[in-house]
Amino acid sequence: MLARSFLLSLRTDGLRATLALAWRRLYGDQEFYLFVRPLTPPATPVALPTQANGVTLRRAQAADRSDLQVRRHEPPEAHGTAVDSFVAERQDRIVGAAWYVDAVTPAQPWYAAVVPHVTAPARFTANIYVRPGEKGAAWALAKTASDVLAAAGVRTIVGMVGAANKPSILLTRMLGGRIVARLHMRHRWGRRTITVEPVVSG
Repeated sequence: MLARSFLLSLRTDGLRATLALAWRRLYGDQEFYLFVRPLTPPATPVALPTQANGVTLRRAQAADRSDLQVRRHEPPEAHGTAVDSFVAERQDRIVGAAWYVDAVTPAQPWYAAVVPHVTAPARFTANIYVRPGEKGAAWALAKTASDVLAAAGVRTIVGMVGAANKPSILLTRMLGGRIVARLHMRHRWGRRTITVEPVVSG
């Protein structure tokens, strides 16, 4: 799986970005915020495909994996578990994708920190990818996916956002997300350790 990820990164992002990714996986530290976002069903259920912010939003299809960027950002959780996936298109070109998986379970290292804030059923935001420069697509993709999931009965979205990823933090807050924990991930020559610290609002 890691070899495939590095090869795709090399094809889509170039050598420098791939080397940086490899270094983070081998010997890097990452900080994340864990968000919990309650969902409310929309007054009118969303019928896909639909238009928003100049893009077309629809359910992902198997054929979408022919897009290298979709394959590059497709999370490992998208295989072997229940998943809802969506894409955003502009002029028949995929400009974004999002994956939500049924993974808010005790198997997750962050579960104890988020479960007091979760109303089941819940989904975990495995990844949201938007091509650079397609800012309007990020909001349209996340909002439409949230409305579709809410109409289907999902009541909570749990997400993990890099502490330095200010645009994604802002987007999550605008959608109603609240930080409930911090997660520190340390990689040391292929060994990964995770520490989770609940955030007490005050």
